[in-house]
Amino acid sequence: ILSLPTSTRPKTAAYLGADDPFFTPQIREAEQLLEAGGVKTVLTFDQGHYQDETTDYTPYVQKAVNSHADLVLVGSGTPDSISFVKGFKQQHYNPKAMIFSSGPDAGAQFTQPIGGTKVAEGLFVPNGGWSPKFNTYQNNQFQAAYIAKFGGKAADISSDTVQAYSTAQVLQQAVTKVGKIDNAAIMQELHTDTFNTLQGPVKFAANGENSVSVAYLFQWRNGDLTPVYPQNNATENPEYPKPQWP
Repeated sequence: ILSLPTSTRPKTAAYLGADDPFFTPQIREAEQLLEAGGVKTVLTFDQGHYQDETTDYTPYVQKAVNSHADLVLVGSGTPDSISFVKGFKQQHYNPKAMIFSSGPDAGAQFTQPIGGTKVAEGLFVPNGGWSPKFNTYQNNQFQAAYIAKFGGKAADISSDTVQAYSTAQVLQQAVTKVGKIDNAAIMQELHTDTFNTLQGPVKFAANGENSVSVAYLFQWRNGDLTPVYPQNNATENPEYPKPQWP
């Protein structure tokens, strides 16, 4: 957003999301960065946050609609993302850009309830670095096996499934290198080597962080969740502003 020319950049922003140790820091950081970049806050995260156990998101949808913000950022999981999209569409509220912490990367679990990929068009979501188009370790094998078992297409695959599979890939490689099931030996191996996954290489720092990971931004484009950042890994330029709801 901040890379856009000032003349086309969103003028106002609304921040919403779950009061959650995963989502909250992301949205608060975004709020600070965008404010420093000249994007006026019209709904703060303090005004737009809700508890994790919330099931009715209607009041928070209404807060965003009433704000008339050009840009909406939501720290959300899949259920709340679905509710926000359905609510915005129903009320014909069409911000220039919408960014969710997670949800739009859940494949068909997200697109089917909202009315299909045409409704998802233009929505942004960060993701751990997987795309059906990436030439990552065992990616073609993974997609073929998934579709053979569950049907559908690659765009239907949830990032949760990718993350679980990547975890198993790392464990399999570690056990193979150690040559036995031994927790201490496996832990030592996990902190020593670099591993290959659907999401790219993994090398664990002392605190467990993947020190070689790359942050990706994805956007729904023409029926696919498409990498649009960083530039050297993008397959499309970001679509901005978001098209009108179909």
